[in-house]
Amino acid sequence: MKPNSSGHKFGPESTQRKDMIKQVDRTVGYLRQRIRESGLESNLNLIITSDHGMETVIKEDEIHIGNMTNFTFKDLDFELLDYGPNGLLVPKEGKLEHVYSVLKNAHPKLHVYKKEEFPKRFHYANHSRITPLLLYSDPAPQHPPSFRPLCQLVSLHTDRNSSSAMNMKTIFRAVGPAFKKELVVEPFESVNVYALLCELLGITPEPHDGSLEVTKPMLRESDDTGNNGEQRERWWAVGMVVGSGSGGGHQR
Repeated sequence: MKPNSSGHKFGPESTQRKDMIKQVDRTVGYLRQRIRESGLESNLNLIITSDHGMETVIKEDEIHIGNMTNFTFKDLDFELLDYGPNGLLVPKEGKLEHVYSVLKNAHPKLHVYKKEEFPKRFHYANHSRITPLLLYSDPAPQHPPSFRPLCQLVSLHTDRNSSSAMNMKTIFRAVGPAFKKELVVEPFESVNVYALLCELLGITPEPHDGSLEVTKPMLRESDDTGNNGEQRERWWAVGMVVGSGSGGGHQR
């Protein structure tokens, strides 16, 4: 079972999840040992990261859409509300404004947006397949609420919360000839990792929304190794361990 699977099934604070994290730690230790034994430390960069953190959802914190005044599922052609603290709605023709107005201020922790008004920080609403109405709930001080139709089963563990919630942040660790040693950097968005990987591998990136400038301060200059830059051409691989669902801040 992977860290992500164990977290969803048993919860991020469960013994099973903690045991899985220990297993991942042993695996990373073995990988670094084999890199040393194989004489690859001078030309192999190892990056350890994940795609998101995880938080427990308490059943009592749920927002029940079906209980809200003047709301009915009969006004919808499609709804996705049982997949964490985010929701997607497709109102029936002529019902968009009604559904929007009913839900807009229905709950203090519920945010309802039309697609074109969805906050740009989520990098989410530009695609043609995104639904006309989008919903998300605020995290509570300890646990993020989720919302459900009245008859849905409750999922107790979620990774689909706001990227601003601390427990939803991922980790970033890097070691190798390309990286400065014992450096702690400011948090950054994971969208910038792609440009970093392309730089390390010496390949031209495809169009993307990240920037190499964000991660460049963690890279060693050619003068740091006492050469004229030829060293970078010999960095022939990037090792990457992805521990899905591992929480923590971006730092090295």
